[in-house]
Amino acid sequence: MQLHIGIPRAMLYHEFGSLWSAFFQNMGIPVSVSGETNKQILDRGTLLAIDESCLPLKVYLGHVDSLLSKCSHIFVPRVAQYHRNFHFCAKFSGLPDVVKNTFRLSPEQLIAPNIEDKSPLSQLQAIYTTCQAMGLPAVPGYLAYRRALKSWRADTPCGSMPSNKIAIIGHSYLLKDTFFCQEMMNTLTSRGVTVVTPDHVVSKVLYDEAKVFQPDIYWQLSAKIVGAARFFCRQPDIAGIVMVSSFGCGPDSLVNEYVEHHVLKQSTKPHIIINIDEHTGSAGLITRIEAFWDLVERRLKS
Repeated sequence: MQLHIGIPRAMLYHEFGSLWSAFFQNMGIPVSVSGETNKQILDRGTLLAIDESCLPLKVYLGHVDSLLSKCSHIFVPRVAQYHRNFHFCAKFSGLPDVVKNTFRLSPEQLIAPNIEDKSPLSQLQAIYTTCQAMGLPAVPGYLAYRRALKSWRADTPCGSMPSNKIAIIGHSYLLKDTFFCQEMMNTLTSRGVTVVTPDHVVSKVLYDEAKVFQPDIYWQLSAKIVGAARFFCRQPDIAGIVMVSSFGCGPDSLVNEYVEHHVLKQSTKPHIIINIDEHTGSAGLITRIEAFWDLVERRLKS
């Protein structure tokens, strides 16, 4: 079967997806990224996952399932760390095993390089593992990766932030998933509100903000959330803060409480925390966002 790489549009795809896609494209290998999350993908993932799985993992499995019929390989890297002071949640380390066992894939069907950290050695080993799984030489792979990395870094947010008004904070795999958050953002923008997210802030600023909470904040993506909350709470043009998290997320269940008591309640900004799961309907979500904005608007006029 001809090489054809499938990349699920979920979880860390929303952090590194353009880098991974560019790497395979630079190698001249066809790549398919699964489509936007929809009800069918969510339902399929929910059916495949065990009950205790968090919502992002259920969505991820739905995306993998949508790729299996057309791809020779599924790319599921095992990422442990990409910032020296924080680590990714354990579910990211176990992801290749979860995918392999859920779909009973052979080792040949799964490309799962181990990325311990962002050191050159770890990246070289990941490239070697990936090329070996595809039966390709490592040197062209390294050169393809270097080109992909250069363009990916050039796409990193420059830090310019639009003036005004509501900050929405959460994991990138929730905020960038149109199925879960697009309606929420559309509701605000239709009322003339400008929405800002952690993507509008340089990652280094977010991690520096989060250092204040070390060692309490251990997970890398949680650090970005708490860093964003602290940063946005100090910005005078941010009128309110919405935190979005998913039901069943272990780190969120702890970090949300921490952020609410140590950051949000210490500021004067109106805030709301929204937990979503596979049963969350858009109507209820829109109602809560509209009510929150009404509150913020009254605060601004008073």
